[in-house]
Amino acid sequence: MSAQLDQMARHLNARQVLDIRNGQGLRVGCVRGVLWITQSNDSDDIIVQDGQSFVLDRPGLALISAPIGPADVTIQPASRIQTVDQTTSGGLARWEPRHDVRHFA
Repeated sequence: MSAQLDQMARHLNARQVLDIRNGQGLRVGCVRGVLWITQSNDSDDIIVQDGQSFVLDRPGLALISAPIGPADVTIQPASRIQTVDQTTSGGLARWEPRHDVRHFA
């Protein structure tokens, strides 16, 4: 994926993979379906579903896949999205996940 990011949703077919290089700080949002995200040098995988998002927190390569069926994904700088107040510990995980939270149910 180039440095110029699409601000619109992208469609992934089942098992299609989208690669992002040096995307640390980008927000990957799942508009529809289920997304699987894996990042370089990270032993944990991230699963996001409809309405959830995850901010890439590692440099290097990140792979985003639609593992079980078609999905729509948005990718944009995290700072461009309005979020809930981060000073409260009860914030919505789907908008600003804590970096130690890896799997969203």
